[in-house]
Amino acid sequence: MALGERLKEARDAAEMTQLEFGFEINMSRSAIGMIEIDKRKLPREVTKKAVEVLDDGFFAMAAAEEAVGYSWVPKLDGENVDLHRASVTMKTQEELHEALEAIRRVCVANHPRSMDKYSRAELKESLLQVVDAIVALSTYAAVICREYGLSWVKLWRDHRKKLKERGYVKA
Repeated sequence: MALGERLKEARDAAEMTQLEFGFEINMSRSAIGMIEIDKRKLPREVTKKAVEVLDDGFFAMAAAEEAVGYSWVPKLDGENVDLHRASVTMKTQEELHEALEAIRRVCVANHPRSMDKYSRAELKESLLQVVDAIVALSTYAAVICREYGLSWVKLWRDHRKKLKERGYVKA
């Protein structure tokens, strides 16, 4: 699904009209409409503000994916996906368990050059399991924030503050 469709979904979830949203990000209602039907791109310079105004995890992930391409978390929207909070919780636990097991099976103590083909294949599989867990965890956070009316943006600001306090990030 394109960013414009995610924008409309998030705007609807926030119960904002195109006019109200446009006012918040300094764009016209018609420009918002064109973005939502993918006749126009959301300008990069307003994407950050749009993420803050909509405060929706799925839109934030779509904006990040738009910026970096397929190397980020997609919204799971296929016909076999159940985004009910209970289903997402159970699937997240399953994916986390699989990722932890895959990580335990891999030895990264030795230098990468000394790794044989079997170990390298196992390492790659563990990374795929880790990415599955990242997608599941991100989806869980987005669903829970939306369902319980929690702020996605505040969640990430609080997390960044914690990282800074612990000396893990500089800014």
